[in-house]
Amino acid sequence: MLWVLLALTGAVANAAFYIIIKKYGTVLDPQIVTAVGFIFCSGLLFFISALQGFPALGPDYWSAVLTSATINIICLILIFSALSSSDLSLAMPMLSFTPAFLIGISSLLLHEVPSLSGICGILVIVSGSYVLNISSEHEHILDPVRSMFRSRGSWYMLIVAFLFAVSINFDKMALLNSDPVFGMAFTLLFISGGFIGIGAIAPLSAFVRGDRGAADPAAPGAGPDRTVRQPSRLRPYLLPAILVAVFAAIEAVSINLAYTQQIVPYVIAIKRLGIIILVLYGTMVCHEKVLMIRILGSALMVGGAAAILLFA
Repeated sequence: MLWVLLALTGAVANAAFYIIIKKYGTVLDPQIVTAVGFIFCSGLLFFISALQGFPALGPDYWSAVLTSATINIICLILIFSALSSSDLSLAMPMLSFTPAFLIGISSLLLHEVPSLSGICGILVIVSGSYVLNISSEHEHILDPVRSMFRSRGSWYMLIVAFLFAVSINFDKMALLNSDPVFGMAFTLLFISGGFIGIGAIAPLSAFVRGDRGAADPAAPGAGPDRTVRQPSRLRPYLLPAILVAVFAAIEAVSINLAYTQQIVPYVIAIKRLGIIILVLYGTMVCHEKVLMIRILGSALMVGGAAAILLFA
């Protein structure tokens, strides 16, 4: 079951990406971090492809890439908003609904249908998401549902879960019309270009020249006709962007390789095991509250993924 190890590798890399965004998002623009990181990542994938030889592209490659990139731009904007307004361990587990949405969408787009055992595993994942929203102040069994839809971050992530279920199928189409390495190269590049095009990041000229502040009389060498040059805006983004590039490349290649051996709903279900990493990070590192109930809910989600692995 090599595909399981590949999916787990993608899960860890995906969790690392969101942890980087959460960690640096308080001091840096997460859209800039992602855009620059994805440019680096696409360059890395192009380089690897050049070493092994560029693949022949199938007729559906470009339409799949453009569709996936457009959907992912919308998803990332919603994710950044969710992470800025909600606890990481509450917002991110909503992505566990993606395998549920994939049951119908993958059967429609890729003709990939999970077994009855696989569907049961997905239902366990959904129940884990419900438990995740239970807290001490809830007095009615429906309170967690109301809480989920009152939380803007959770609501955004539920929308993202559905959109990801659509874009993931186009990612596999791009893979089937290229190869596991080249498949995501242009998708990531177009996502970066989309952020730049809609003005989500600062003008590139600011990266190159930096800002010039007003004269500071206390600064050495400053005078009426001289200004103190501020550090380039690019510098603080380099480290997180490089980390994003590395983990995004690992995720893209490992998940694409898993797609070559198993249907999309199962691969993504195993990939969602990364949720437990995010919950532990949010509760222990970020000191987010309701530790035990959130770990319990996330554990149910993981249990659903395990049921898919063992019995589907």
